[in-house]
Amino acid sequence: MLSVPPGVAAALQAETQCFAWLLKISDDLFFTNHSVDLAYAGQTYKSEGDLLGVPAVVRERGIKLQSLTIEFSNADGVMSYYLRHRFDAGTSEYVPVERTGDICELMLVLLDDDGSIIDGSAVSLYKGAFDTWTERDTDSAASISLRITSPWAKPNLTAGRATSDHNQQDAYPNDTFFEFAHEEKNTIGWGAEA
Repeated sequence: MLSVPPGVAAALQAETQCFAWLLKISDDLFFTNHSVDLAYAGQTYKSEGDLLGVPAVVRERGIKLQSLTIEFSNADGVMSYYLRHRFDAGTSEYVPVERTGDICELMLVLLDDDGSIIDGSAVSLYKGAFDTWTERDTDSAASISLRITSPWAKPNLTAGRATSDHNQQDAYPNDTFFEFAHEEKNTIGWGAEA
C-alpha cells in the first residue's frame, strides 16, 4: 500500500503541482531531475542536468519482477567514474567498487512555490537492486542507461541469500523454505493469491 503524508495528500488536491524525482544509488550517489539541488533526509540530491528519463512506475498488489531503466544525459567521464568508484572515508580516496546488488530507490517529492519539499517527505515508488549500466557515446551526445531490478528477480545479489532449494539445502539441510521457488503457477499477492 502506498502511504502518502498528510501534507503531500493536501498538495495533490491543488490545481497544479510541481514535483521532482529523487534517485538514491546505494548510500553514496544521489540525483534529482529538478533544476537545482534538493536536500532530503540529510543528503543532497545533485541536479546537474544528468537525470534525463524516468520510466512509468506501475505499483500493483502482486509481486512483480519488473526492472526500471533510468537514462542519464550529458554523461561525461565523471558519471561513469562515480558508478565505478565509491568514496572511502577511512582512506579519503575513491576506491573501485562493484555496485551490482546495491540497493537503489526511486522517490517522488512535491515542491512548494519556493522549491522546498512539501512536508519534508518523499513517496517511495520503487526500491530494487543495482543491476547493470551501459554507456553510449556518439559524436553529439553521451548517455548512460542504468537498470534497477526488483529484488525478487535476483535474490542471489545479496550476500548470504539462497537462490534455489538446492543452495538452501546445502547451507541448511531439511529447510524447505525454497522448496517451490522454481515454480510459478499463480500470481502471488501480498497475503493472498490473486
